Amino acid sequence: MDNITKLSSYQNLLQVTSKKRIFSHLSGEHTTPFSGNGLDFKELRDYTSGDDIRHVNWKVTARTNTPVVNVFNEDKQLNIVLVYLNSGSLYFGSQRAKKDVALEIFGHLMFGANNKKDKISSVFFSNKLLQFCPPTNNKVILENQLQIAYDLNPLSNHINFKALADYLMGTIKQKSLIFLVGDFLELPDLRLLSSKHEISCVITRDRFEEDLHLFGEFNLVDPNFGKEEQILLDKNSCDTYNKLLKEHDTKLITHLKKHKIKYCKIYTEDNTLAKLKGMLV
Repeated sequence: MDNITKLSSYQNLLQVTSKKRIFSHLSGEHTTPFSGNGLDFKELRDYTSGDDIRHVNWKVTARTNTPVVNVFNEDKQLNIVLVYLNSGSLYFGSQRAKKDVALEIFGHLMFGANNKKDKISSVFFSNKLLQFCPPTNNKVILENQLQIAYDLNPLSNHINFKALADYLMGTIKQKSLIFLVGDFLELPDLRLLSSKHEISCVITRDRFEEDLHLFGEFNLVDPNFGKEEQILLDKNSCDTYNKLLKEHDTKLITHLKKHKIKYCKIYTEDNTLAKLKGMLV
């Protein structure tokens, strides 16, 4: 077997292994990053025959010696919109590809919302709309949408956040909870979108790309635009790159905080579900 054939077989094995891990991890009894039972507390009242014993407020009952129950507002179904940002830089990863992490995040959010009986719309976007999937809570359809994300080729794609914001503003009419999943190596402008909807950004990164130490002459390919260039990396160029990325992230986080947009950064070695739960509590 020649080296090219060996490499091709190895890449196929990695792809199959990655897909098996992602889909088996998210199939069956889906874990959820969404906390609580979805009930909105309204008031306390005296217990009456037939009330659900699970709603008894035992602390107040013990203090007053009178059975008291929690009363909740009617649980409302949320409008969830999941946006998968398919950029070439997702192809990168030192621990594992950022795309694998983005797929896990997308799946956790999708099936977690489905477990709470919310309807989910899915948007797949790069510099333009790739595909829109209308609201559904059908688990089979949702699994097919995860397959869509898996099949997307990230290479030679970049994110046009203005086109994305314009599309979502024009398409999502009802107030929704919108999750954007990507590595955010382009700066977004989410001012108008956050004024109409509740936005959460899940930023997928690899620690190596945030603290670059790579010295020598390399033939680098820009995964977003496919441009190839031979470049010499030394300490000064790495320091300059690291500084620029930190400045980029400072602008990004400042923008998100200013417009009250929830966010979390998940690295390729992180437990994705644990980090998501931390953002959603």
